[in-house]
Amino acid sequence: MFQGKDVIVKDLRIKYYQSDVVNNDNVLVFLHGWGSQAAHFQKTLEKCSNFIAIDLPGFGGSEIPEKAWSLDDYADFVKNFLQKLDIKNPILAGHSFGGAVAIKYCAQGNEIQKLILIGSAGIRKKNIKKYIYFVMAKVFKLLFSLPGMQKLRNITRKMFYKAIDCEDYIDAGALKDIYLNVISEDLTNDLKKINFPTVLIWGENDMDTPVNNGKLMHQLIKDSQLHIISDAGHYVFLDNEKEFNEIFLAQI
Repeated sequence: MFQGKDVIVKDLRIKYYQSDVVNNDNVLVFLHGWGSQAAHFQKTLEKCSNFIAIDLPGFGGSEIPEKAWSLDDYADFVKNFLQKLDIKNPILAGHSFGGAVAIKYCAQGNEIQKLILIGSAGIRKKNIKKYIYFVMAKVFKLLFSLPGMQKLRNITRKMFYKAIDCEDYIDAGALKDIYLNVISEDLTNDLKKINFPTVLIWGENDMDTPVNNGKLMHQLIKDSQLHIISDAGHYVFLDNEKEFNEIFLAQI
C-alpha cells in the first residue's frame, strides 16, 4: 500500500507516504528529485514492506518554505521530520535533488544504516560556456527592457536557459530563489565525509546528472558501490524498471 499522511514539521504541513506497517528502526526513507514528488517512485516503493517517502517542502502536497532554503535547510528538515516520527538510523535513498539533500544530511553527522544515491545531484563544475551565456543574458535583459521589445522577452529567456541547461529555473516558479541556492553548492567535500555503506545507481544515458558524476562520487565515497544501468536516463527507475528494482530492492 501507499498511504498518504500529513504532519507539521518546521511550521510547514508536509505530505508523506508510508507502507502499511512501519518499523521505525529499519525503515527506507526516500527523497525525490527537483520538480518531482514521492508518488513518482510509487511503483518501486510498493515492492518494499517498510518505507516512508516524503514530499519535500515546496513539492507535491507539501507547503513551500517562506524563505529561500539551502541544502542545509532541507537536510535539517529531514532531521526534524525523522525525529518527529521517531525514526532512527534509516536506510536513506535520494534521487537527483533528493540525493543532494541526503548527502548533506549525512555530511552533517547524522546516523543512517545505508545511503542509496540514484542519479544524484551535488557535483557542480564551473562552466565557461554558462558564464558567457549569463553575461549575455544580462546584456539582453537591458535590451529587452526597451519599449517594443517586451514581447520577445519570454521567448528569449527560455532559449537562454535551455542553452545553459537551466530550464528548471524557468519552471521553478515560487521556488526560484531556492533553486539558485541549491545549484550554487558543490558537495565534493561533503561526499568525502560519508562513512556509511553507500550504493550509487545511475542510468548510463543520464543527461541531467551525467554518469561521470556518479563515477566521481564513487571515487569520493569510501567503499561505495556503483551500478550503471543500460538503456536508462535520469529517471532510471522508470526507464529500466526491471534492472533498477533488482539492484535497489537488494539493498533494503
